[in-house]
Amino acid sequence: MYRTLILVLYCTGLRFGEALRLRLRDLDVAAGTLFILPSKGRSRWVPYHGSLGRELKRYLVARRAYAPAGPDDRLFVGTDKTRLPTNTASGTVCLLLRTAGLKPAMGRVGPRPYDFRHAFAVHRLTRWYRAGADLYARLPWLSAYMGHDDLFGTETYLTATPELLALAGGRFRRRYLTAGGSC
Repeated sequence: MYRTLILVLYCTGLRFGEALRLRLRDLDVAAGTLFILPSKGRSRWVPYHGSLGRELKRYLVARRAYAPAGPDDRLFVGTDKTRLPTNTASGTVCLLLRTAGLKPAMGRVGPRPYDFRHAFAVHRLTRWYRAGADLYARLPWLSAYMGHDDLFGTETYLTATPELLALAGGRFRRRYLTAGGSC
């Protein structure tokens, strides 16, 4: 279950609470979409890659064998077989990050469960840079996908990484040289 939860968070950029509130009816494996009820904004459809779809199908087999699986039942369930409490999920993901050596054994430093959302946004932006996409045209898409009302909400997630800075610098250099500048 936690493998699937982490993949959903990383591959879709959902808020942690949005993922935990997903009900089975919100998942359309055939269409490759998740329906997100209003959370800090409006409801939205979130498409996902086929590789995540395959993981979700495998998870659903185990999930249906473990707990009731009606349309209104939660996608992620805990020991009570009805829902996975936020504190339990967050604590377990933190423990997994510590076990993987990505987070120190003590303290509040290192990656947090919510950081999968940040990673999603930065990786999407990086892929667009690599593809030469018009970022000004694409950023509103990312904003709507992530459930924000405007770009200012999305801006928080767009952290500079060495790769992203190199791609942006390379794009700037090419445009500068094309315009007759010299470096």
